[in-house]
Amino acid sequence: MIWLFRKDIASRLVVRATVSMVILASFAAFADAQTAAPTRTLLASQRENGVLAFTAQVNDVNGQPVSEGSVSFETAKGSLGSVFVRDGVATLNLTNPPAWARTVTAVYHGDSAFAASSAATTVVGQQASTVPGFTVTASPSSFTVTPGQYETVNLTITSQNSFSGQVNLSCAGAPGGGGCNFNPVIVTPPANGSALSSMQIVTVAGSGVLNGRAKPLSGSGTAYAVIVPGLLALAGLGALRRRNFAALRVLGVALLLTAGALGLTACNPRYSYEHYKPSPNYGTPPGNYTIVVSAYSSNGTAITQATSSDPSCAGAVCVAMTVQ
Repeated sequence: MIWLFRKDIASRLVVRATVSMVILASFAAFADAQTAAPTRTLLASQRENGVLAFTAQVNDVNGQPVSEGSVSFETAKGSLGSVFVRDGVATLNLTNPPAWARTVTAVYHGDSAFAASSAATTVVGQQASTVPGFTVTASPSSFTVTPGQYETVNLTITSQNSFSGQVNLSCAGAPGGGGCNFNPVIVTPPANGSALSSMQIVTVAGSGVLNGRAKPLSGSGTAYAVIVPGLLALAGLGALRRRNFAALRVLGVALLLTAGALGLTACNPRYSYEHYKPSPNYGTPPGNYTIVVSAYSSNGTAITQATSSDPSCAGAVCVAMTVQ
């Protein structure tokens, strides 16, 4: 009975401790959310010379422009792209906007200093084009990773006006040491349908670095490189002094030769390291990166591609990547 009573008390204490930890974690998350300053996002669209421009303006509660984070331009069928905020403004220009993109929402993702916010706008329609083509959308189009992690972005290639050709995918702007892998790299959407491709963006973790310098060779290796050949050399000299024993003299010569060979081979890695030190891998540098996804199709005589005219995103769709 006493054992059961103690066990019941222990179970209650565990439950209470668990509940307390959950409550404390909730308060911590709430406190972190409160530290982020509220923001307000405004979105406007304009069509001129065949280019559809989306301009998102992000300010704090005092009306001051925000210069952190990114804005993604979302539709019901996926993201048209993401752009980093500069001086409170994020602009995306599309030369081949999807005909179905009637309502676009600008989502400011925020960070530890600024809270997220969003705004929507209705795109003014235009006369539908009859030229076959395709559009590309991404999900997600804005993300944050640490060196060594990767992110998978799902790309949707949608046919317009009965386009059904092969579309080749590529990317540019990946940080040093990283890259993009497509699966598949060539897709063929059905006429007036869509096809999918996954793009994996990889980063590299740092290695071979110790306090900003390359890791040296271990001391034990250097010690063995000196001690072992030295002992063999001493044994060889001792054998050579035995003039009355020819066999020992031959053994002494063999030991000296072995000691010399071991000394040379053991010192060779040390010499190579001292004079040709390996380059340390510092990993993917922290920062903001705009990954530009390009998509084009060719029938041998004509090239069809989905493009944007934004100087920082001259491709089918742009992805905002932040490495912490």
